Amino acid sequence: MAKKSTLISQIKKEGRKILLFDTGNLFFRKPLQTETKRKDGLLRVDLLIQSYNEMGYDVVNVGEKDLMMGFKFLSDMSQKAKFHFVSANLVDKKTQRGVFKPYVIKEIAGLKIGIIGFIDDQFNPTVQERDPGLTILEPLSTLKTLTKSLRENCDLIIVLSQLGESKDKKLAREHREIDLILGGGGESTRVVMERVNDVPIFRLEPRGGYLGRIDYSFVDTKKPIKFLISSGRDEMEKKLERLITRSMQIDAEMAKSGKQQEMRVKELRFLESKRKELEKTLVALEDKNFYRHTAIPVQMAVSDDPKIIKQLETYRAESGKLYKPKVALEVGKDLSEKEMIARIPKTSPFVGAINCKRCHEMNYRNWLKTKHAKASQTIVASPKYSQEECLMCHSTGYGKIGEYATVEEIPFYLRGVQCESCHGEGRGHPGKGKIERKVTLGVCRNCHTKDQSPTFNYMAYLEKVGCKILK
Repeated sequence: MAKKSTLISQIKKEGRKILLFDTGNLFFRKPLQTETKRKDGLLRVDLLIQSYNEMGYDVVNVGEKDLMMGFKFLSDMSQKAKFHFVSANLVDKKTQRGVFKPYVIKEIAGLKIGIIGFIDDQFNPTVQERDPGLTILEPLSTLKTLTKSLRENCDLIIVLSQLGESKDKKLAREHREIDLILGGGGESTRVVMERVNDVPIFRLEPRGGYLGRIDYSFVDTKKPIKFLISSGRDEMEKKLERLITRSMQIDAEMAKSGKQQEMRVKELRFLESKRKELEKTLVALEDKNFYRHTAIPVQMAVSDDPKIIKQLETYRAESGKLYKPKVALEVGKDLSEKEMIARIPKTSPFVGAINCKRCHEMNYRNWLKTKHAKASQTIVASPKYSQEECLMCHSTGYGKIGEYATVEEIPFYLRGVQCESCHGEGRGHPGKGKIERKVTLGVCRNCHTKDQSPTFNYMAYLEKVGCKILK
């Protein structure tokens, strides 16, 4: 978040007029099942609102996960925000009126832009179970009632969506009057930039790995305003540059040799004709409007925004007070192997590397020498990043078993990146277990991202972690 703030500041320094949006599911990832988790959730929401206020966000869509602590909580928290929460189809069940603004109209560079928010109606039972007074309307029909009035009052219509990839495409196919869909929701982890029915859809992978940027340039404001994607024009300009460079190269070669070579002359004529075609096409595009989309990676090399880091450190200090350190057993330190195995809950889907050792002793001994075996300890050694979000890649079974938020809380048999992190749950193996014998590149890339692990090499790293299949 602190790095994303820096990227936003850099864009603002370019002197451009910008709007900042979030597609939703901002506050929570999973239900807060304990009182400690709920208190930590309050601190986290405060941090996010302060940070978004500081960064100057304009509009945030409401996702189903934002409602995990109930509508009243979100409504109260929204009073602290300097930005708008929107949701066109989250309504009061009795009155059928929206509980948040269905849309916001922002004016920038002389254009009026309508920003609508949508939550997926498939979560209606979950939301109603928590808040019986709420209901989620079907998004397509809801949009139909809004677009007519919005189109009359706005130059552009932007949808912030938590509908998922397939529904975003359906939205574009049935509502061509939309100018842009910024998508979230669903299970996709891809960066998607595509056009459906001439409607641009821009999606980013979750976990904050990218900052999405869309640049609009316009010369024609006659309604309805239409934009062409700039990549086609950019490619033509690059091609024209290559043609001119090649022509100059041929002229120089013929001047050096002092001869008019027939093949070179023919090539020059061909290049000249292509150059004229491209120039004619580019001239015709001079009075067109364009947009360019970019997914900017939030890399470790980007410096942290000092203001956001200060807020983050305050949150971490307060959050740390909530969790009382538990004395956790170090694997192999005070217990025999039999005692450790005996203490692993029989109901746990994860059985720990110590169980795998019985059949794969050489692999186990190789693993003990690796960074994977010490992955949980590295979080302790780096307190700046020793937060719950790190446990996903620095422990085994996070999110699938138990509710732990600190290294001290990790059960002893789940510490480090163990066999089951990559090969799957071990309960029932051997026999009817679902162990994956071969670990694919995709499994590794869940944590070894290009940013976090820039030197990652699939085959070399397999050797490092002792995963060579041994009989």
